[in-house]
Amino acid sequence: MKEKYVSLSISASLSIVLVIVLYLLTNSLTEGTTLHRILIMLGGSLPSGLIQGLTYFLFFYGVLEIRRMGGHASWEERALHMGLLPEKEQFVLSADEVNQLKHKMIEIEQREPMLMVDLIKKACTKFRANKSVSESLEVVSAQAAVNMRNSESEQNIIRYIAWAIPSVGFIGTVIGIAASLGAADDVITTGGVKKITGLLNIAFDTTLVALALSLVIMFLYHNLQEKVEKLHANMESYVLENLINRIYHREHA
Repeated sequence: MKEKYVSLSISASLSIVLVIVLYLLTNSLTEGTTLHRILIMLGGSLPSGLIQGLTYFLFFYGVLEIRRMGGHASWEERALHMGLLPEKEQFVLSADEVNQLKHKMIEIEQREPMLMVDLIKKACTKFRANKSVSESLEVVSAQAAVNMRNSESEQNIIRYIAWAIPSVGFIGTVIGIAASLGAADDVITTGGVKKITGLLNIAFDTTLVALALSLVIMFLYHNLQEKVEKLHANMESYVLENLINRIYHREHA
């Protein structure tokens, strides 16, 4: 939870700084130039640029959350290379060795709680209770599914952000179009036409920026999803291959 508050603070700070920098750069350039127009589109005009500022805040927060969850997945992935289970070919496990594995997992869990350690511990506990390989297999599959659902639940905020970014852009578009319609009476003057054109530019700029950011956030999010799904699949496969299958062969020896 503390990490989320840190991400919120960093995202707010970055978006505020970015909008201020864009505003200062916009004011330093001659109006009508291509670069000036690009900066206006990115949110260099206040207060209209606050809409883009909100999309930047959501984008930064989404990227930081994706980075945090990706880092956690990488940390959990280390367990696949720690040699927690015997990996030698044709190695079998007796009931006593399974019990020893359970105590080993408990010791590791006290120092460094990890999903893989918990998965192995629960499988060993189930086998120790009733000596049933099939029921131990069910525990592994069920716990792997629970872990996957928990990971998907943690990603809800990212899915919301991916939806919210273009929505904020559309809100900016609606506000801009409504403002331009409100200024329709001024269309008979040159200044009025310029004002309406500016409002319409603002309306579509917000959507353009939001859609561009949503494309990036969705790409990063799908990469995260792939990484997390592979992690849980690999953990389940590792336990099945190096624990459950070895006990099975031992039972039929």
